[in-house]
Amino acid sequence: MANWPTLLRLLLVLATFFSFAGQAQAQLPPDERRQLRQEMRDHWQQLPPDEKQRLRQERHERRESFQQMPTEDRNRLRDELRGQRDSRSGGPGGEHRGGRY
Repeated sequence: MANWPTLLRLLLVLATFFSFAGQAQAQLPPDERRQLRQEMRDHWQQLPPDEKQRLRQERHERRESFQQMPTEDRNRLRDELRGQRDSRSGGPGGEHRGGRY
């Protein structure tokens, strides 16, 4: 297994890439969005199996911790995230519609 600083650096680069990709995707034409999604799928497929499994496990743990939150906290967090998304896309009903965050 690779050393921790290298893995952390890789995760930081991937998180930054996906963050920028998500923001840029709402502003790209459909053909470019498809191409970007394909590039992200290709990148995921090139990851070593143990790295994929680790990322899946982290996502699963985040999902479980979210589901274990009290309902009112979960709803408040959802509202905050929707507010952030709406402000980036020009408000409710703006350019960006649907999708999961």
